[in-house]
Parts: sequence; structure tokens; C-alpha cells
Amino acid sequence: MSPTAGRTAGWITRCLSGCWPPGKEDAARLAARLQQRQLRPGETAFRQGAVPDGIWVVRSGQLELVAGSGTERVVVGMLESCGIAGDIPLLLGRPAVCTARALGDVQAGYLPAAGFLALLDDSPALARAWLTGLARRHFRAQQALAQTVGGSAESRTASLLLREARDGTVTYAQTTLAAMLGLRRPTLNRVLKEFEQEGLVRVGYRRVDLLEPDRLRGRTQGGP
Repeated sequence: MSPTAGRTAGWITRCLSGCWPPGKEDAARLAARLQQRQLRPGETAFRQGAVPDGIWVVRSGQLELVAGSGTERVVVGMLESCGIAGDIPLLLGRPAVCTARALGDVQAGYLPAAGFLALLDDSPALARAWLTGLARRHFRAQQALAQTVGGSAESRTASLLLREARDGTVTYAQTTLAAMLGLRRPTLNRVLKEFEQEGLVRVGYRRVDLLEPDRLRGRTQGGP
């Protein structure tokens, strides 16, 4: 195995280790099929209404999952390092329900549909791993939906910030956060200012730092 292939195998192993501790052989087979792709800001990995031609595993950067357009635009989710997109519609053989669009530069591993399906056919361990990963993502999506659609704007915003924070920081634009919550931008801005005045967060350009996550967690129930 070349040094590059070895690094790719190590990376994909880390991405999948939560649901599948792959052996070196399985990891190497998967890594060998992955193509390295780069998406520029605004480029799409696949579009709503079309069956993806492969799966994407984010290596760096952010992929935004968006349904609808214009005033009907809704951000379904955000994918960062090790996030996977395209596999569900591929497995179902149905058009994607959202568009995967790059926010900034995105480095990703890309696996064509035929190669992905062949790997699942050839490796029961990998097929079980992907099933476990899908179940985990489905569970998280149900949690996110339950937290996002119910409650006040304050409780919904607090839940989203806690869920999306990485190392205590949410690195999304307020436009994206508002679209994820189904709120108008002025409403989200008002809530964030209230949280900032209370010392719960610090708001910057395309980032929200969580200063008091325990106190913020108390706001998920609408408390003061």
C-alpha cells in the first residue's frame, strides 16, 4: 500500500470506527476505491430530484443539505469531517430529497455508485457497518426534528447550538442557522443577542462560541 493509500485507509477507518472497527484489508479495499474530489464554494455534489451517481465522505469543509429554493428553502443538515451523503438515495434507487452544496472549499472522498454497491455485496462486515451508520444518522435526524419543530424560538435555538457545536463553537452563518430552524433571520438575531447579553454565547462572523453550555442547556426547556 502506498503512503497516500495508507493515509486514506487510516482516515476512513477513523470515520467508520464508531459503527465498525474495520480490519486492514477492508479499510484498504474501501480506500482504494475512493477518489479524491474538491468542491469549490457553491458547487454541488448532487442535486435534489436526481439519483446521486456516487457517495461523498467529507474530509474537510462543510456540505450544506438544502431542500427547496427561494422562500421555501430549508437547510436539512450540515455535514463536516466524516459526514456521508448520497448513500441513502443510492440504496433506495430514488432521487435525492435535497441538494448537497459546498460552503467554502470542500475536500472529500468520492465513491462511484457501482463501486459502492459492489463493496457492500462483497463485504458483509462493511454492509453491517453501513447499516449501523444509517441507523445512527436516522436516530440523530429524528432527535434533531423533535428538538427543532417544537417549543419556543429560544429553546429551539439553544438545542440547535448545543447539537451542532464542535469544540464549543458553531461555525455556521446566521442565515444557515435560521434556515435550519425555520425561523426568520431577525428572530434568530434577537434570540442570539439575548443569549449573548446573558453571557451564554459570544456571536462573531460565521461563528457562535458557547460560553456556558450547561446554562444554555437549561434554555432548551424554555427556562430562564
